[in-house]
Amino acid sequence: MTKPTLYLFSFGGGNAASFAKLQERLEPQVNTRTFEMPGKGKRIKEPMLRNLHLMVQEHLEQLEPLPRPPFAFFGHSMGCYVAHLLIHQLQKQGKPLPQHVFYSSKVAPSKNYDKKRSILSDDEFVEKLRILKGMPDAILENPELLRIFLPMVRNDFYAIDSYRYRAGEPYPVDMSVFCGSEEVVDDQELLDWKREGAGTFHFERRPGHHFWLFNDLDWLSTYILKTLGHGN
Repeated sequence: MTKPTLYLFSFGGGNAASFAKLQERLEPQVNTRTFEMPGKGKRIKEPMLRNLHLMVQEHLEQLEPLPRPPFAFFGHSMGCYVAHLLIHQLQKQGKPLPQHVFYSSKVAPSKNYDKKRSILSDDEFVEKLRILKGMPDAILENPELLRIFLPMVRNDFYAIDSYRYRAGEPYPVDMSVFCGSEEVVDDQELLDWKREGAGTFHFERRPGHHFWLFNDLDWLSTYILKTLGHGN
């Protein structure tokens, strides 16, 4: 059996190393690939992209050569929108689509609206992140790390907040949507992801806040492997 490849799309402020612990649990049954965006990780000296569509184009370029089936996408938070828009790009180009897409902790794109979070003062922005559990406490409580990561997160929040949804043709891709049980998000805002796809749909709340997955890696990796045909 050919091993599937899982492409991992990071959350706001994240980089190519953000899913390292998940990758460890998935390999060798599944090949995993991540993306390094300008202004982050090994490309930290490059100007960051502030537009979600430009981010999608950058991901598309890093996909070259385009993947061959079987493959799947996994996005957390901002990464959900990047993966979603990238699927539409592949669909428009008549390219192969992922067999499955996993969306974690992000409302359906039709429910996105400009919250103007990125224009808050640093203190207000940090407090907002603390309330939303939108950044690990280890960073929020470390001034040096905060100085490094805060501009990245603010940049990515701007890209999310300024994104304007346009309905597209539902893509024939099976879909799983997860969210932390303690995230202040209505189920319907998550269930509306179903409108974006034309395949099977699964929705599940998992214990925890926005970064629930890092405390639930055993369950998540098992679910992914089983869904991709490599689990028990």
